[in-house]
Amino acid sequence: MCGILGNFGFIEHHDFNSHLKAINEPLTRRGPDQNKVIDVQNFLATHSRLIIHGSQDDGVQPFLFKNLIILFNGNLYNKDFLKLDLEREGYSFHGVSDTEVVAVSLYHWGNKAFSKFNGFFSIACFDIDKKYLTLGRDRVGQKPLYYSHNSKSLFFGSTENFVPEKFRGKVRKESFIDFITFGFIPAPSTMYENMFSIMPGTFMEFSFVHDKLINHGSSHFWKPIIVDEITNLNSATELITEAITSSIRDGMNASIDVACLFSGGVDSSLIFSNARKINKNIAAITADFGEGDDAKLRSISLAEALKHENHLIREISNNDVEDSLKLISEICESPFDDTSIIPSNIVFESVKRSGYSVALTGDGADELFCGYSSFSNLSKLEKFLDARFDPFIRLPGKIFAKPISKYRSLNLTRFFLPEKDLLIDLSCNGFKKREWKDLIDTDYDPFHYLDTILDELHDLRPLDKFRILNLRFKLPYQMLFKVDRASMYNSVEARPLFLNNKIIDAALNISSSVMMQDGPKTVLKKIYQSQLNHAGWSLPKTGFGWKTQSYQNIFNERDNDYLRAKTGINGFSLLQNRNSHHKRGYYGLYSFVTWLQKNYRQ
Repeated sequence: MCGILGNFGFIEHHDFNSHLKAINEPLTRRGPDQNKVIDVQNFLATHSRLIIHGSQDDGVQPFLFKNLIILFNGNLYNKDFLKLDLEREGYSFHGVSDTEVVAVSLYHWGNKAFSKFNGFFSIACFDIDKKYLTLGRDRVGQKPLYYSHNSKSLFFGSTENFVPEKFRGKVRKESFIDFITFGFIPAPSTMYENMFSIMPGTFMEFSFVHDKLINHGSSHFWKPIIVDEITNLNSATELITEAITSSIRDGMNASIDVACLFSGGVDSSLIFSNARKINKNIAAITADFGEGDDAKLRSISLAEALKHENHLIREISNNDVEDSLKLISEICESPFDDTSIIPSNIVFESVKRSGYSVALTGDGADELFCGYSSFSNLSKLEKFLDARFDPFIRLPGKIFAKPISKYRSLNLTRFFLPEKDLLIDLSCNGFKKREWKDLIDTDYDPFHYLDTILDELHDLRPLDKFRILNLRFKLPYQMLFKVDRASMYNSVEARPLFLNNKIIDAALNISSSVMMQDGPKTVLKKIYQSQLNHAGWSLPKTGFGWKTQSYQNIFNERDNDYLRAKTGINGFSLLQNRNSHHKRGYYGLYSFVTWLQKNYRQ
């Protein structure tokens, strides 16, 4: 786990060196154990390392193998299997680090290696002989990678601020609408006109010929596809049980002790209980938000049932929340409308304070196993989405949509939406278009990101389409963005074990009917029941939210005046039109204004 920064093409030595000094603290946070700079021909780069595998002398980056220079941020679960394959091809290895395996794999297989990697990563691979740079990112976007270039030079880095300000360009005003609608900025866009994010499951190639930088474009090495082979719940349970067992074994592989985030819910409990089979004394870390928070009670109950003693409970106060809130622009580096970033930061801080640098998490389970309430809502509505019902359902919707919208708590307007509009509506984590369309003067359509995905899924049932949307849209840009920023700010490697390729592939083989047979997370709950003699599986889902009532105070009239002056957006008018998640609205606007005050340039 680490931070990477590089410059390719016409080397901007002054910009690189001065910028390196400016970002020393965030770079060190992502990799506090080791740092190295390399300057070879048309390539200048640095790497800050958090040592998880190997030692100070093993896997030092930037890593040189033959004609390749490798910068690797991440973890490979299948490095030992790849190593065996490569040893059969005649290669030898000198250490235990993932980095060496990545380097040899890319040398032997070229870009086909990306599809062979099981893990989370962002990778920069520079071919010294060919003056060729490849930037790649894991399947679902667990690790970020950004770049900016002109005709002669390219900068890339682990976060937005790792790219020098003068190369990012002006603030991209269309991103204002993206953020208001989704609560985040979907790749490849960023908040800047000339800076972009590598898409999940893709690699990009650049060359430098005759003093000119050439962008060869982006290529997908993986996209999620629902196969629907498994239509029986027992078969699905067996398949996922085997995949979880293997994933836990992969996730426990480290040269240092590993901790486990433990809320007492289905996801974290399955990871925790299976991890105990490998390390009976693994640290289970629980956040306690006080009265009204069931995580502490659930986790204590299960820990006692399992007779587990190494259970660390972090009590979180309003002061902790307020302190974390002040750091939000520093943690995120981009506007981000999800209050769970606050407790996530506090919990990862607790992990580090407890002496651990690796934490197992349950992130990704909701997206893979239909855990959100939106899946349940869509499952109930699905039979009404058949085109045969259009004349009977859509017409009344057009007539009564506006009067019905007054009953915001019921949100009945969704019932009358066409399928595509409904799926888009369910994917918006910010303000719905109906909440801002009469307030923001723009011809820009933020839904082109979703349109692109949905156009590829025209032959799937609505629930299948929504599963793919969650994996390709909500998961990378909301959930995994949060996990990366909160964990790396505290120099902790987060391992979302449900996103092991083995579990992803297995889940995509299971039909949506089985996934929702008995409601959300049917498959995981059945596994929980079979493995743990505990009532936790039946408890209602509780979000990892921001447990404070002070959110109304963080966005005020002065903030709103500033927002209107810089963007033309009236935040209070948006809040008045809000149908739900009122708290998130206040926080999202606060995050937006905080970022603008720090970064906005005309």
